[in-house]
Amino acid sequence: MKKELNFSRNIYIILIVILSFGILTQVARSQYVLQFKHNRNLVEQRDELFANIKAHPPEELTGTNYCIAYTGADNYSNRLKENAARTLQYMGKKSTEFDLDKQGLNLNDCGVLLVAVDQLNQIGDVNDFDRYVRGGGYVFMMSSLFIDTHFQVLYRKFGITSFGDLNDIRGIKLTSNVLIGESKLKIDDDFMINYSASVDLDEKSQLLAQSAEGIPILWKREYGDGAFVLFNGTMLQEKVNRGLLAGALSLLEPDFIYPIINSKIFFIDDFPAPVTKEIIPSIYREYRRDVPAFYKDVWWPDMLKAAKKYDIKYTAAIIQSYNDDVSGPFEHPVDEDRYGLIAYGREVIKSGGEIGIHGYNHQSLVSDEAISKAFGYNSWKNSAVMEESIEEVLSYAGEAFPKYAFLSYVPPSNVLGADGREALKKAWPHLSVISSLYLEDVTNMSYVQEYEIADDGVIEMPRITSGYFEDVFERWAEANAMTGLGLFSHFIHPDDILSSARSKNQNWGKLYENFVQKAERFQETYPWVRSMTSTEAALDMAGSLTAQVKWTQEENRIQGDISNYRDPLYFILRSDKKIGRLTHCSVKKIDANTYLVEAHDSKFTIELGGS
Repeated sequence: MKKELNFSRNIYIILIVILSFGILTQVARSQYVLQFKHNRNLVEQRDELFANIKAHPPEELTGTNYCIAYTGADNYSNRLKENAARTLQYMGKKSTEFDLDKQGLNLNDCGVLLVAVDQLNQIGDVNDFDRYVRGGGYVFMMSSLFIDTHFQVLYRKFGITSFGDLNDIRGIKLTSNVLIGESKLKIDDDFMINYSASVDLDEKSQLLAQSAEGIPILWKREYGDGAFVLFNGTMLQEKVNRGLLAGALSLLEPDFIYPIINSKIFFIDDFPAPVTKEIIPSIYREYRRDVPAFYKDVWWPDMLKAAKKYDIKYTAAIIQSYNDDVSGPFEHPVDEDRYGLIAYGREVIKSGGEIGIHGYNHQSLVSDEAISKAFGYNSWKNSAVMEESIEEVLSYAGEAFPKYAFLSYVPPSNVLGADGREALKKAWPHLSVISSLYLEDVTNMSYVQEYEIADDGVIEMPRITSGYFEDVFERWAEANAMTGLGLFSHFIHPDDILSSARSKNQNWGKLYENFVQKAERFQETYPWVRSMTSTEAALDMAGSLTAQVKWTQEENRIQGDISNYRDPLYFILRSDKKIGRLTHCSVKKIDANTYLVEAHDSKFTIELGGS
């Protein structure tokens, strides 16, 4: 009798296990289907967004006029001006440029003045300059200044008590949260050199940043009813430092508010892709696996574990083949891995990520032979052949995921020629996003982008950082992008572990440890940022850039009136006042005197209390 009872109980247990497995399988399948549907919905969102932009083109910006004084004949001054103009554009601020070689500066037209020259005699009468700030104007000196008679008239008003010669100085140490969340960040590296004066500041000056050796390089000094912010250096000409420029501007005026993207994007390039079958001695010694088994059993489970723990959505950019064919025909290359594409692709989608396209192969879409050779690639003979290769990889991906909309493209090696871009647009009707590089490329070979909607309707959404390691340059670039744009955009490759240069000769355990430390540090510093796929973030970015805000600011109130409103929209508010009653918005403190604002309607109000 007892045996019969045990047998019956075992049958029930087996049935429960089978039922539970069925339920879990169905849930997983439902999540997978929902992600498919979500991706197709992004196409509709894109079309609605562009239709709205076409019906309601951006109007001329209103509000405070930010004047940029520069000299067009000087390359350094021009670079400062370009970075200032683009930063103000991203911040939704009206700007006017004054080329001092061609016209005088009319301070009456300026609510805020950005000075992109290094000699004060170029801006006109220093007494007018003095009266402007004393009467309530705001000035941002974007460069260290040559010591001349004009400087000697004004230096005490700048908060300087004594000064010495200009010299090269290294590094930066933040003494404020001019970069959000990074009030104690110190960079002491050769990539950061400024040509700066040795200065001492008075007690009324607010030091915002200094060199690694303690020389003041950024400070604020109130004067009369206005204020100066001075940058005692030369690095604001470089694109990577735009966040420092934005942060300094946000601390210059009281109650400063500006839009951000508020997105965290994480790319895996060359994934899914054909995988070498060879045995790598270092991997085999540690894991007793060849490369495909290592990826399947170790690397990918670790990446999924990190994604779940640190709120990451992967945008995977697939490669069909690693052959070097640029002539065609392109059908069914011998090394394509349909099983890997389906197996890994399903898990990317199920985890909330996105599948994008990297290419039929890893030959960058460029016909310039010099550029191709520089990367060890073959050059394509014309755009028609490029189109054929794109059609093939889209067919390959579409057969694996028949109802999935492929929307994002990542150029191999971040290189893309004008003819390659044209070929992409012709062969790929649903192409919505191109993600290459944001920062300058000294070789002028990379496809370097700004955040914008191109004339052909493709959203330019560049990446900023890369790799598994906490590199000081990458950290600085990240901090600047988070303050200026509210954006983290990062990429890695599965085969970084196979490259001694990219892995820095570290095994996967050490590489993964560094990756986790990086993800954890970012999450602790910016817990408020939203994890998104490439296309999700691109659509939100496009909506943010085209939604214009008319600001009405009083001493204790900020009102925003948004044209082309699209939910959600986010802003950074810098204010030393307490947050009072809110109308149609929510506000979250994210740093000292720094708030994340989410607008819930086209009209919203933030009331500010006492300091």
